[in-house]
Amino acid sequence: MTDTTFYEASFEEPVLRRDIAATCRLFGLYRLAHIDDGRITVRMPGGVLAKPDDVAFGDMRASDAVFVADGAECDPEGRVDADTLAAHRAILAARPEIMVVFEVTGGAAAAVACGPEGLLPISQFSLQFYNRIGTEELAGPGDNLAAGKRAADALGQHPALMRKGRGMLVVGRTIPEVFVLMFYLVRSCQVQVPAVTGGAELVLPSHEVAEYTAQQYERDPTPGGKREWPALLRLLDRTNPGYTN
Repeated sequence: MTDTTFYEASFEEPVLRRDIAATCRLFGLYRLAHIDDGRITVRMPGGVLAKPDDVAFGDMRASDAVFVADGAECDPEGRVDADTLAAHRAILAARPEIMVVFEVTGGAAAAVACGPEGLLPISQFSLQFYNRIGTEELAGPGDNLAAGKRAADALGQHPALMRKGRGMLVVGRTIPEVFVLMFYLVRSCQVQVPAVTGGAELVLPSHEVAEYTAQQYERDPTPGGKREWPALLRLLDRTNPGYTN
């Protein structure tokens, strides 16, 4: 049983592995990602920890996380996509204050990313990203390093990035923080897709209201994910035993 009396950010490898596995299991549980339509990369001394592409989100265990050393294009067995790894590493290099990059490339996230409107401020979920999400246009052929730099430049100082033709990406200081950000970003997309395709005229808030709401999220003194993570780990202990192995 996981000790979830309280949650404090830890960057020890066993905790990072557990939290990577928990994030994947939760996205599988909520049916927000499947096998390889989502990837997570976590900064570590000497390299990164990453979810392998050959493990379904709902089956991920702590021991499945793959360590890729600095300077290696990918892991020796090729279980981590080299293009995605290059982009995530470039973002980590450009943003030293963040520790985690999380990307979802399927479902509603991909649908919104390929549309012309971008993410619309039409729900409480999406207002926290108002004017706080970068846009990366679909890139042509090029090496992984150049593609990674484009993604990092497009993200800038935002917490989220819409990658045209791919999906959504978020960054954060801890794994729980990126889980919560991505959860609500995907929920925003799930609200937007039927709202737009339904054909009704959408009611959008004023710039002042949207900006005020986004600033309310930013002013919250509690680190992202700190409130939610203990409860989410307890949920996994009940429904997904074995994820910590």
